[in-house]
Amino acid sequence: MKLIILAGLFVCAFAAPQRTMVLPRLPMSVILNGKYQLIPEDKIVGGTEVTPNSLPFLISLQRKFLNTYTHSCGGTILSESTILTAAHCLDEVDPDLFRVVAGEHSLSVDSGIEQMGKLDNYTMHPEFDPLTLENDIALIYLKTRMYLNISETVQPINLPPPTTELDPPAGLSVTVAGWGTTSASGDVSDVLLSIEIPIVSDGDCNAAYAGEYNTHPVKESMMCAGGAPGGIDACQGDSGGPLFTSDNDGNVTQHGIVSWGRGCGLADYPGVYTQVSYFLDWINAEMMP
Repeated sequence: MKLIILAGLFVCAFAAPQRTMVLPRLPMSVILNGKYQLIPEDKIVGGTEVTPNSLPFLISLQRKFLNTYTHSCGGTILSESTILTAAHCLDEVDPDLFRVVAGEHSLSVDSGIEQMGKLDNYTMHPEFDPLTLENDIALIYLKTRMYLNISETVQPINLPPPTTELDPPAGLSVTVAGWGTTSASGDVSDVLLSIEIPIVSDGDCNAAYAGEYNTHPVKESMMCAGGAPGGIDACQGDSGGPLFTSDNDGNVTQHGIVSWGRGCGLADYPGVYTQVSYFLDWINAEMMP
């Protein structure tokens, strides 16, 4: 009976206008647990506009429809030629339909400092599982190298140390940023938003999402942030973007990649992120200088 109901939900979701009824950003196994929400909350939830170009490592991954590009996912600059993002942003897509925009702040206003690059190709983690969203990580390779400029409006982000050296503890304040939609019936945010949220332990996160069909949905290669008291989170359109910390000298380190979660900003359901430190060997082996 549960599978019949779920199938009906899928039919209704695809038949309805996307702005008023969208499928949740959840692994199938978690949806089967009944941890789904068809109408999302506000997003980036509780965020504020950042100072233009204060996050020079963040890019907008944009998809072409007819003759117009629209924001699809976030990502971060690793080198002049390589972008880090979520695998589910690129799963079975044509790279020719996308472009990367660095130095972006307002999606509707050309400041003159943006750098736009076409995709040469991309690689997803070979063990990415679209049903569980395990290993939700990918690298984009650009046709033309970006110019990492001295004015620091386009710069790479730092990767974290190995998990054996640093596993961000529960309660640590981290930042997530993106252009995700700002209301259930609205479009993506025109300007870049960010919010500070606390790390949530894997145990508490698993307790939130576990159920009959999946008793351990949050894997060791994932990390969680957000949760109680609610009202702060990332969501659709923020996928692929960074979860990061900044030190007193302004050095920024990326710890997570926006991956999945139930709704957005719900107190009982933290956002789930790909934990970058688990994939350092793969990143270093696959990235271009």
